[in-house]
Amino acid sequence: MNISSSTDERFAWASVSELTRGYASGAFTPLEVAESLLARIARLNGRVNAVVDLAPERTLAMARASTRRWQGYAPLSALDGVPVTIKDLSAIAGWPRWRGGLAADDSPMPEDTPAVARLREAGAVFLGRTATPEGGAKVVTRSPRYGETLNPYDIGRTAGGSSGGAAAALAMGVGPLALGSDGAGSLRIPASHCNVVGVKPGFGRVPAFPPDTDLPHSVVGPMARSVADASAMLEILSRPEPRDPFAWPVPHAAPDLEAGLAGLRIAFSARLGCTAPLVDPEVDALVARAVPLLEGAGAEVTQDDPVWPVDPHGPFAVFWRAACAESLRAVPEGARALVDPLIRAVAAEAGDIDLARYQQAVADRLALAAAARAFFNRHDLLVGPVMPVPAYPAGRDVPEGFGETDWRWCPYTYPWNMTGQPALSVPVGFTAAGLPVGVQIIAAMGQEAVMLRAARAIERAAPLYRQIPPAAL
Repeated sequence: MNISSSTDERFAWASVSELTRGYASGAFTPLEVAESLLARIARLNGRVNAVVDLAPERTLAMARASTRRWQGYAPLSALDGVPVTIKDLSAIAGWPRWRGGLAADDSPMPEDTPAVARLREAGAVFLGRTATPEGGAKVVTRSPRYGETLNPYDIGRTAGGSSGGAAAALAMGVGPLALGSDGAGSLRIPASHCNVVGVKPGFGRVPAFPPDTDLPHSVVGPMARSVADASAMLEILSRPEPRDPFAWPVPHAAPDLEAGLAGLRIAFSARLGCTAPLVDPEVDALVARAVPLLEGAGAEVTQDDPVWPVDPHGPFAVFWRAACAESLRAVPEGARALVDPLIRAVAAEAGDIDLARYQQAVADRLALAAAARAFFNRHDLLVGPVMPVPAYPAGRDVPEGFGETDWRWCPYTYPWNMTGQPALSVPVGFTAAGLPVGVQIIAAMGQEAVMLRAARAIERAAPLYRQIPPAAL
């Protein structure tokens, strides 16, 4: 890709490797890149409301330090000097963390969350923090603190959530990398809506501390405009963390993404074994495009559906309600009226969850995980939809005709949070209205590398995925 020489366009669409080659050759510096992207945020962010907290002096200090390392031929890693945004659910030492809510104070966080620490140790430059719905509890990005994040491909529509700020920032050319999180689809949903890559690592792949009580649902992971950049970021994020009792001892090793898919057994499922109350034939047709693309890379693709022992929505609804109730309980009673109304409504629905019902949900989750394991004894990967519809109009939490606390309409992402398996969204095409659609790839535990190779095969063969959104022009 040729990097334009115009003001804040110069580095807008640069990949990780393009940036680091430029740093190594002396063609430009991390400081120049950071200054350019901060100018881009100032010019364009108001169109979509993606980046919600900036600390330019800290950003530029990190960029100056990286510039000195590159000039001294001593970069810390392949991400040294590379700009990254951080979703406002991850703690950054010295920065406040509001989690999208009004009840949080402005006290600076005492230490980085592990993923942020790994990025800092690698020399990445923190551009700013991106919007999230309060507590990450929506499939759109709208919060009492930040308002709504809009879709760069159609600013009348949602960017998705809960990592919608991260996805929209990438689509707008604000850095090549973003740190997001996923408790029910929060990396994959906005990635699908915004034409970027979102990777939910397997539970334990990316360390976390303190451990989320919503185990194994919630994980932190990379978002990027390309599979290669997401893979490079995952390699850094998965480095060891001694405090996390569930962290894997072996980090992700970036695979050869050009190795092809010969010998891989891939299952395609149009519904991923789930009940689908909402169907869009145009989305279905775009997702099905993945089959010939994967076959063209050498894979053997067959039609096969997971068979779930229980409807995944049943246990998921219990866990989601319990998580919202716990989130509300953590807020001082006098400040609870400030909490997002959706969280309060879902927490109220948790009142009928007794111990027996919760334990049954745990048993159901274990049964789902066992069924997924059995499925992946027969297949290397599973491919299907991320969302049943493209991005819908802004101002709504859910599509028209569905209740705001009801997740039945989008059943394709949260089962894999309950099973703990890795899953990602990669762009596959656009609707006639110009809205992006992603395809979901799911792998067995520990097989992120195989999953990323398949994503790269789709990315390589889908020619329109780099289409720049109107809001970024």
